[in-house]
Amino acid sequence: MSSSKQELPCLAFHCRDRHSTALYTVPEENLMVALNASDKEEALRNKTICPTARGLLLARDPNTMATFLWRPEDGDQIHLPPLEGLDDGVLVHSHCVLSDEPSAPGCVVLLVEGCDDTFLWYCRPGDDAWVKHEYDVGTITLPYEYQGSNHLKIPICPVAACRGKFYFNGGPEDLGVLEFCPDPVFTSIAIDDSYESGDDEEGHHEDEEYRPNPGALGFLVESGDELYSVTLLFASLSSNKIDEGFVQKMDFSARRWRGVHDLGGRTFLVSSFYFGASCYGGGESGLRQDCVYFLNPYKEMQVFNVKEDTNEVHRLDEAPQFDKAFWLLPSTSP
Repeated sequence: MSSSKQELPCLAFHCRDRHSTALYTVPEENLMVALNASDKEEALRNKTICPTARGLLLARDPNTMATFLWRPEDGDQIHLPPLEGLDDGVLVHSHCVLSDEPSAPGCVVLLVEGCDDTFLWYCRPGDDAWVKHEYDVGTITLPYEYQGSNHLKIPICPVAACRGKFYFNGGPEDLGVLEFCPDPVFTSIAIDDSYESGDDEEGHHEDEEYRPNPGALGFLVESGDELYSVTLLFASLSSNKIDEGFVQKMDFSARRWRGVHDLGGRTFLVSSFYFGASCYGGGESGLRQDCVYFLNPYKEMQVFNVKEDTNEVHRLDEAPQFDKAFWLLPSTSP
C-alpha cells in the first residue's frame, strides 16, 4: 500500500456500509488504495461521501453528523453546518453542486436528493444550519399507477451550476433555473424549438432531431463557463447497453441547444446518479481529449469520442463492490 499522491482525475468507488472509498486510476487501469491511505486523507475515514463537479467532496460523519467539504489535492477542509435529518442511504445517492468557489461571497452548497424524492438541502459556508426545502417543478401523468397515483412529481435530475445559477432537467422544450435570492426561486427558460432539427455551433442543421428519448440517460455539465447537455442512448428500450451518445451546448442568447463536434480539448466525466464534470484531457491525466467517459453500474467504463464519433467499452473487473461510483477531480477543473 502506497501513500503517494493520488493522480487526478481518477475513479472512486464508495461503499456506504463500510464507509470506505477505493480509487482506480484510468491510464494504468490499476486499483489503488483506499482514500484513507495517507495522513491528509485520514479525515475521510468512516465518512459518507458525496462528490461535486468542482472536485471537492462533501463528507459527513454518520455518528456526529459533522459535515465538511474536502479538497483532494491537499486535504484541506471547509467546514459546513452538521447535515442532520438525512439518512445515509439518501445522502450517498444525492447530488451535491456548488454555485461557485466556496470562498466566493454568497456561494451556495446545494444537495438534491435522489430522483425518488422532491427535497433539496442548501447552506452557505459559515451558516449555522442546512435548510431543507420541498420543491414543486410540476407533475407528469403516468399511463399506470405508481404508489397509489398516476400523477408523479417531477424530480430535479440532472442539475449543474453555471454562471452562479443552477440549471436542471434540460430538454427540447424548457430548461429549469434555480437561483437563491436568498431563498430558492424557480423559473425556466423556454427553448426555441421552432426548427425541426438541432443546429450545430456553426449554425448548420444536423440530421438528427433533438427529441426526448425514453431509452436515454441525460447529464448536464458546466465547462469553461458554458452549459452542456450529454445524452447517452440505449441500444433499445429493454437494453442496459448504451451504444451511442451526443453532446449539445446551450446557446443562452438564442435559447437553443446546439450540437457540438468537439469539447475544446476537454474531457467530460459522467456517471450514475447524474454526476457530470469537466476536466482537461491529454497530458498526464491519461484521459483522451474531446471524449465523454461514462461509468455504468456494471463495472464498465465507456468512452465516447465526440470528434471521431466512436465508442469503446472497458471492463473494470478489479473494481470493488460499490454503492456509488464517481470521478475524483482536481478542484481546479475547468
